[in-house]
Amino acid sequence: MKIKIPIELITLEDSSYHIMVEAIFNKSIRGNLIVDTGASKSVVDYGFAESFAHSIEEVQDQNSSGINALISQAHIGVIEKFSIGKLKIRNYQTVLLDLSHINQLYASYSDKTIAGLLGSDFLVQYNAVIDYGKKQMTFNFDKNTKKPHKG
Repeated sequence: MKIKIPIELITLEDSSYHIMVEAIFNKSIRGNLIVDTGASKSVVDYGFAESFAHSIEEVQDQNSSGINALISQAHIGVIEKFSIGKLKIRNYQTVLLDLSHINQLYASYSDKTIAGLLGSDFLVQYNAVIDYGKKQMTFNFDKNTKKPHKG
């Protein structure tokens, strides 16, 4: 079984793009997620998620590079329900970071606010395939188990 969802290409500069998808958290809270194939971990903005994420704990030891190297405080939290198109996810554990610096950057290029980043951990787990020409991302599932199909 395949689940296809639309993607939006956000132009940051000439020939520089980010992929964005819309997600719905806990059935009613909408947020934009950047698909970041270069990020090892998915993250959600702490300020965005603090009202609906639960089991939030501060991360004490943080040895990171990339975006996480600029952030001094990180948390782990669980999002009870979240969906991207018809892909439904329950009890998703993720890193919660202050992404205000990313939203400040986006404000100069777009009217979009960023709720989080989908990293390669999520993309591999859900067997994502990005088709830029069709502007869609596909998740491949085994139709009997409704889990990502490996292959």
